[in-house]
Order: sequence, then structure tokens, then C-alpha cells
Amino acid sequence: MTRIIHIADLHFGAEDPDLVAGFEAACTALDPDLIIAAGDFTQAARRRELSAAAAMFARIGKPVVGRPGNHDVPVYALAERAFRPWRRFGQVLGEHVQPSWQADDLRVETLHTARRAQWRPDWSLGRAAAQTVDDVIARLAETSASTRILACHHPLIAPDGTDGRAATAGGPEAARRLAAVCDLVLTGHLHETFVLPSPDPDQTCWFIGTGTTFSRRTREEAASFNLIELEPDGIRMTQQESGPDGMFAAGEVWELERGASQ
Repeated sequence: MTRIIHIADLHFGAEDPDLVAGFEAACTALDPDLIIAAGDFTQAARRRELSAAAAMFARIGKPVVGRPGNHDVPVYALAERAFRPWRRFGQVLGEHVQPSWQADDLRVETLHTARRAQWRPDWSLGRAAAQTVDDVIARLAETSASTRILACHHPLIAPDGTDGRAATAGGPEAARRLAAVCDLVLTGHLHETFVLPSPDPDQTCWFIGTGTTFSRRTREEAASFNLIELEPDGIRMTQQESGPDGMFAAGEVWELERGASQ
């Protein structure tokens, strides 16, 4: 069995220290093989925020796969945002967060959906560029791994449709295409836990969102993360919910059918 912790929207700079401590304790107890971090490591990409995330991952000591989210591009350093938007992220977190991972019978790839700027007035929204999706599909298609996972910050599909915060440009088309080569697509941004089947009924792929792990920006649900357990005959996802003391405990459980990529 392979154990994966799926986190997103850490928002260091606006974090609850009790939840950070609770998450580290949960990682010790659950002993995951891998952590998949679906973006928004920081609140404003300040170096101290990135350094706090790096220090936490160093303490946990597990491999981390992920991509930056819309909050991980500098908010206040406008020249850097315009010309070197991801430099800080790479300099501080590059040692701790990898864009892909291969081990045993598992392949994980990531899709970059955050943007430094857009023609749309809401720059926090995501974009799944067709060429980038092509590249990810090619990498996933070439592997012989029986389990293939894609992670990105912005949802490609969402429980309430693709309007508002879920209006990821190119998202539905990317979801349709990725379902043919993925077992799981793990996302963040909405601060909402959900499990959705593939938009193509002929494909078995699950699109999974997670809540914020320890931000105070909790919106509709308490801080949480997902524990994903990969078994030969199925996939189990357990939401890990935070309590008033900052500790996490098992909540709702989903038993998911294996995808067709095996």
C-alpha cells in the first residue's frame, strides 16, 4: 500500500500555528510515502513565508511534489512579478518541492495553472494551457506505472460548475483529456473537499479537491487535508479534519474504483 497526503492552500503568512503543529503530528502518525502539495504555499510569496514552508517540509522529512499557486507569485514586488514571477519559489522551495515523482509503480506529474497576470480582471483564476496539458499527457502516457496522478492548483472541474473561483480557463477540456491517462487529479484553490468522477463516462478518473491545511482563510469548511491510500484493488480517500485544538482526525471516507490507466 502507498500512502499519500494531499494538501493545498497552506498560506504561510496567514497560518494558524496550532494547525501547523497538528499537521506535523499527523504526518508522524500517518507516515506517508509522499506529500502532494497543490499550490498556494504562501500568502504573498514573501521570502519569510516561503522559508517557513521550507522549514516545515524539512522537519517532516518526506518527499514533496507540487507546483506554485496564484498566491506564490510576488504580490508586492511588481517588477519581480512581471519578469521573474517564480524565481523566489524556486530559490527557497526548489530544494524541497519537486514537479514530478516516480517510485515503484506510481508516477506523479504536475500542471502549472497559476499566472503572473491575465487579460481577465481576476488574476487569481487559473489557466490550463493546451501546450502544457499536451506535455503532461505525453509524460504520463510514456510511463508503465499502474497508478498515475496529476496535481495542479486550480480545479479543472468543480462540484458547482466552472464559474466564479472555479473558472479555470481550459479546465473542462483539460479534464476530459487528462482522464484518459490519469487515475487521480488532485487540486486546491477552492478550500473545499470534493470527489468527482471523470466528465467522460468511458474513463475512470477521480478529480479530488482538498480544504486549506492550516490557513485562517477556511471559508465553508474547517481546515483539512486528504489521506489517499493506494491499494492494488482500489483507492481509499479519507478527509482529515481539524479540531479546535489544531489536531487532525479522520472524517469522511471515499472508496474509489481503480482507473483504466492500469
